[in-house]
Amino acid sequence: MGSDNGPLLKRHRLAHYLAYHLFFLACAIFGTGVIKLHTNKKVHTPEKAQAPKKLKKSEEVKAPEKEELYNYKKSYLKKHFGCAEKFKEDLPVHSKETWKKYRDTYVSVVGEAESTIGDPEADFDGFGDISHFAKQSPGKGRGIFAGQDIAQDTLMWNGSRSAQFKDAHSFQKFLFDLEDDYLACDPLQWSYIFDLNKGKGKPDLRIVTDLDEGSFCNNGKSAGNMGYLDVSFEKERPRQNGIRPLFATRDIRKGEEILCSYGEFVANYGWSAFGM
Repeated sequence: MGSDNGPLLKRHRLAHYLAYHLFFLACAIFGTGVIKLHTNKKVHTPEKAQAPKKLKKSEEVKAPEKEELYNYKKSYLKKHFGCAEKFKEDLPVHSKETWKKYRDTYVSVVGEAESTIGDPEADFDGFGDISHFAKQSPGKGRGIFAGQDIAQDTLMWNGSRSAQFKDAHSFQKFLFDLEDDYLACDPLQWSYIFDLNKGKGKPDLRIVTDLDEGSFCNNGKSAGNMGYLDVSFEKERPRQNGIRPLFATRDIRKGEEILCSYGEFVANYGWSAFGM
């Protein structure tokens, strides 16, 4: 037996079928979004929140290299090496072996290409043929003395054994590499800032340490007997590494102490120019 409601019933069943599948399709789409949102959100448990971040290998903290440590003030270095106490003593006049150690250490720090002292093994100093000797000078510490009569205007000393440092790091590495507090204190006392371009334009500063007995030259101020003369006297006496030579500013008798005038060659900029 047939029924007039057959086509209507089919349409209801089709609508129900489509609604059913559309409902599950919508749930699937919506559910995926919810899952995605939840999986993207970072949720820290208390344990994870307190755990330190693990560094990548490239970010690992390393102890600074020794090369990076030499950036001290001069006052700190003097304190570190105990110079104040050492200078209360009558310090010895250096032997040839000690000067050689200074020169070898300097060359090892700056390299042969940058060295300004020539062959560190060679037996010469800035006084050339001028006879001189070093000993204790009453009230002044060590000093240098004429071993012969020296006529006024005689070339007495050049910078052929003057070590030049372009930066504070190299100078301070030199001090530490000596591995001797007494030997380190002497350059801290002797060294000075020199302008290789003085009077010619932009300053070209160096830390200079005379690695010969010229370092024992005490300050005579206005009574100095060794110093600069007019540049005309420098003809046929070329400057050694930019250092102006020193001449006898008057006659000097044998046995007389040789005295410099520090104000002539020490640059006004001082150690602050090198952060020291």
